[in-house]
Amino acid sequence: MEEKILEQSSKEKDYILEVDGLKQYFPVSKDFFGRPLSYLRAVDGVSFKLERGKTLGVVGESGCGKTTLGRTILRLYDVTEGSAKYTSLKDNGEKVTCDLATISKKEFYDLRTELQLVFQDPYSSLPPRMTVGSIIGEAVKVHKIVPDSEVSTYVRKVMERCGLQPHHYDRYPHEFSGGQRQRICIARALAVKPKLVICDEPVSALDVSIQAQIINLLKKLQREEGMSYMFISHDLSVVKYISDDIAVMYLGNIVEMGSTKEICTNAKHPYTQALFSAVPVANPHAKSEPVALEGELPSPANPPKGCKFHTRCKYCTAKCREVAPEMKDIGGGHYVSCHLADEL
Repeated sequence: MEEKILEQSSKEKDYILEVDGLKQYFPVSKDFFGRPLSYLRAVDGVSFKLERGKTLGVVGESGCGKTTLGRTILRLYDVTEGSAKYTSLKDNGEKVTCDLATISKKEFYDLRTELQLVFQDPYSSLPPRMTVGSIIGEAVKVHKIVPDSEVSTYVRKVMERCGLQPHHYDRYPHEFSGGQRQRICIARALAVKPKLVICDEPVSALDVSIQAQIINLLKKLQREEGMSYMFISHDLSVVKYISDDIAVMYLGNIVEMGSTKEICTNAKHPYTQALFSAVPVANPHAKSEPVALEGELPSPANPPKGCKFHTRCKYCTAKCREVAPEMKDIGGGHYVSCHLADEL
């Protein structure tokens, strides 16, 4: 389990989200009376901070807990343990902090407009029997973003900002391509004027050319609105382009975290090094030597003792097998959870 991340030296930083020791366990077996006997540890003590107006990229292989982390922060799953403190900035400059893990459903309802999620699959996340105008305008009406008489005009303006045409207003999701559907999903999230948007692999199902359009759209909207993003993806090239900071997840834990430049050029954890070695190189004359991870991928329902990565790490020592490494700052806000970080 990760140790609580130390306070940053620069106190003036404005954090919109501070996650500390967040856990999400799902019961996998129960006794005769229905009491859980064992758990799947999808998120196992995650800690990080996200600055206002910045983008945190969360990367890792399938099953590492990226999506569950995002959904747990937004309380789509009840939090098992830990905190997720969200700081709202009011129009008068006042800052109000609340713990998303413990506030009531009524209090969270009032925050729903500030916290939004862009789902991974644009094909299944849109209701097929609703028109685009109804899909985007539904939350606008419920949360009374604008008067009812202005909803149609407001929705059309949001659609235009997201690259959708006015005549798309009365069409249904099945009439659109994948890239257009993802634009609808982004417009639906943007319509309620959010401050923090969690993007759950928003371009993984799209062609490369369409991916570039969606990523550029997200960056454009961030510049205009000052939104903060938590960008979840397994595509390191996309994360490198859009993120200010990167957190690398493995089996429910963050194993390395820091600025995008630092992580991409000076990765210290063996798992991070293996991930970046597999990124294709644009230069056809450059030699690429991907690091092959050997050994078995442990089950999150029965994680190994000590460092969770030791079953696949070529640098594994006896200490790695017995003692879980602590998350430590190796300089400049670069955090690594590895006993051998200083030697790699």
